[in-house]
Amino acid sequence: MSTTIIDIAQQLNLSKSTVSKALNGYSDISAETRELVLRKAAELGYQPSSAALNLSRGRTDKIGLFLNTSINYVIDYLSGIISGAVRQANQLGKHLVLYTITDNDPAYLLQICRGREIDGVILFSTHYDSDLTSTMLRDNFPFVVMGRRILDERISYVVPDYYDGVYRSTQYLMNQGHRRIGFMTRPELETANDEHLNGYLDALADAGLAVDDDLIVETRLEPNSGVEPTRKLLALPNRPTAILAFHDLLAVDAIRVIHEHGLHVPNDIAVMGFDGLSAGLISSPRISTVQQPFEQIGRRVIEIVNMQIENQETSPIQETVPVELVIREST
Repeated sequence: MSTTIIDIAQQLNLSKSTVSKALNGYSDISAETRELVLRKAAELGYQPSSAALNLSRGRTDKIGLFLNTSINYVIDYLSGIISGAVRQANQLGKHLVLYTITDNDPAYLLQICRGREIDGVILFSTHYDSDLTSTMLRDNFPFVVMGRRILDERISYVVPDYYDGVYRSTQYLMNQGHRRIGFMTRPELETANDEHLNGYLDALADAGLAVDDDLIVETRLEPNSGVEPTRKLLALPNRPTAILAFHDLLAVDAIRVIHEHGLHVPNDIAVMGFDGLSAGLISSPRISTVQQPFEQIGRRVIEIVNMQIENQETSPIQETVPVELVIREST
């Protein structure tokens, strides 16, 4: 059983408050008493309770990362993010705690925050409830949104440059000679979807190409979501010569369906993904993609929420992080 302040007090025949003050360096305790207490504490192997210390200073040194989608579906994405976030948290003396709220219950998140189980929050979700974020702003609780641009100047976020990544991907495919490019959307992801779609549409417009609505297909946030949309594209009388997927897992689905139809990637149809997930490296062929700087994003969200923890007057920070086009065999 671990040694407590009471044990030290009983050994030295001192009051609990005197021992506590001596251990915490209070000025009204004599140097002789402090030395006596510290010597006995070392002798008994006393270790102060981190929970008690945190309670006394109003901090937990914990930052929560909240997801509202199945971790199985985003684990490839999160592995890079968490690596950078944990490294940065360790440098700052913080701990990262992962929470999943797959039932999208904002009350649970607010309960954690208001109970002061953590000092700040990173939100990584498929969508954001404006009532939730408004409540967190009113509570003056430190938080930052990751991976989604929020149309509220009061809210901090870190987001990859979806628009530029898709614009350059579309431009690359057109430079390869493609004029019919199928495009997979993901409406559930709201502003991220808008930026993807606008990058595609603007690249076509700048090249003087008309938009064919039949080439734009919707996907959902679930496994194998790219299968039926790809079949729909292949069933068109004038099928696309390239497909631009919302992310790499959809590109994997597309390649599988194309092969099932007896077609070849990229000779018959080129396929391009987005995100730079490891799934793109083990696909056959390997998938061309837009690489997000996952570790950089993970580090930055920790930095931003920690700044809010340390100074509640910190101005909101809204950052768009550059992405990189990575060309592989699928195009």
